[in-house]
Amino acid sequence: MGSMELVRIVIEAVAVATIGFLQLCIQKRLEATEEKEKQMQAELAAERERVEEMRKANNKGTHALLRDRLLQGFHFFKKRGMVTYGEAMNYKNMYEAYHALGKNGVMDGIYEEFLKIPIKPDAEVYPNEQIGGAA
Repeated sequence: MGSMELVRIVIEAVAVATIGFLQLCIQKRLEATEEKEKQMQAELAAERERVEEMRKANNKGTHALLRDRLLQGFHFFKKRGMVTYGEAMNYKNMYEAYHALGKNGVMDGIYEEFLKIPIKPDAEVYPNEQIGGAA
């Protein structure tokens, strides 16, 4: 065996070892990337769950606040015996938002009673106020 053949064998061995080492490094990198992706997917799922819990809590709070305002408004307008057009529209908008959040029951009946309250012109309900921005 000549020195050239020995050099070729050594070069081939080094090349095979280098390729094997690079394959091992790539495999380890792929495994680490896959593990990182699994971790990120788990974190994303946990974040989605947290956001959904917050959304539900916000909806529940909004529902409670709207119910409270609707009840207060109803009792106020019923006692006063009248409502302005603007007040009636605001009440209707609140009721529709409340209704869209679900679980209505009693408030459906309250809204039906609210609709029976007479609508009066602003000037009749608030005679001492300048309405419409006139100076």
